[in-house]
Amino acid sequence: MGKKVTAGTRLGAASAQLLENLLQISLRLSATHDRGEMLEMIVREARRLSDAQAGSLYIRRGDELEFVVVQNDVVDVSVVCGTLLGEKMAVGSGSLAGFVAATGEVISIPDAARPEPGAPFRINREFDAATGYQTRSLLAIPLKCPDGEVVGVLQLINRIGRDGQVAPFLQDDSRPLMSLAAMAAVSVQNALLGEKLKQAHLDTIFRLAVVVEFRDHSTADHVRRISHLCGVLGRAMNLRRPEVELMEYASPMHDIGKIGIPDSILLKPGALSPEEHKIVETHTLIGAEILNSPGNELLRMAHDIALYHHERWDGAGYPHRLKGSNIPQPARIVCLADVCDALATKRCYKDAYPMDKVIGIIRSEKGRHFDPQAVDAFFSVIEEVGGMYARQADPAAGIMPSA
Repeated sequence: MGKKVTAGTRLGAASAQLLENLLQISLRLSATHDRGEMLEMIVREARRLSDAQAGSLYIRRGDELEFVVVQNDVVDVSVVCGTLLGEKMAVGSGSLAGFVAATGEVISIPDAARPEPGAPFRINREFDAATGYQTRSLLAIPLKCPDGEVVGVLQLINRIGRDGQVAPFLQDDSRPLMSLAAMAAVSVQNALLGEKLKQAHLDTIFRLAVVVEFRDHSTADHVRRISHLCGVLGRAMNLRRPEVELMEYASPMHDIGKIGIPDSILLKPGALSPEEHKIVETHTLIGAEILNSPGNELLRMAHDIALYHHERWDGAGYPHRLKGSNIPQPARIVCLADVCDALATKRCYKDAYPMDKVIGIIRSEKGRHFDPQAVDAFFSVIEEVGGMYARQADPAAGIMPSA
């Protein structure tokens, strides 16, 4: 005799399937170490659970929300990624996301064209205006941690019903979505804590570099600019995000070996003698010895950068006269960044060069001193690089604007 299938049996099976889905989502979120991939996954899974045509995600940073993810099955979101992504708004600013972040409430809007009169928020129409998309139904959910802290806001847009038409979000959607939001909140909170920890590590590295490098007031600005320039160049060369971040953290230690160079040589205002040049060149070997820790990924890259950042593409550098792609790529990038900053800033032995002269020197050294790919990347972001120096063009920074 067959088992009778009842509504309760079907409901139990559906609940079990939902629980399994949420468990799988939780495992995938836990296994994802790339922040961008994790945020995209949160929106993608929420859309799948709710049959939403589109979705977006905001991350809370202090009293602001940052727009970090947008997905849409109908329009090409790349049209707006460059302008809307990264935008910030105040929590409680009158926007829907700001209201949800401030109150922790779940807000469902059946028809965005006819919002409830007197609602304490407005619906942002920037995306629709930029793409021609039409937002109809909306569901805004706070990413709320177990302690009640709201770390972000998930917005789901235009639920597609069984008839293929846009429909309001269902009350039944709320339970699985709230479960997902709770898991997502913990993942986001951990990512934000990780960012703070990384920043603390970077600040420590900067302080160490300031202590051991030139031993003067300009070093802090120098190592921060090197880190920033390496990040800009790495992204322009389409390196993977983890590799770019690692280079941003490792590059400030490029001259750590100068701790072993006497101040009488390092801070000499005039030209160095050939013997003094040889002594200065040993800072690459000293730095490599200090940073020699093969088991640590950060220190392994920092070791290679310290040892090889004075090698040249044409093989005329030091200490080992490596040539071309035999020089580790992070060291080739730091080489360009370091020379650029040395040219564009005032040093004890020279005045700052105008940016047009800096640009001319770097162009002339393509394929000689510098990796051609790194030079091409430099010129693809020249406005950003020039802007960084222009913003610091004041006597304290010691940077001379282009004539």
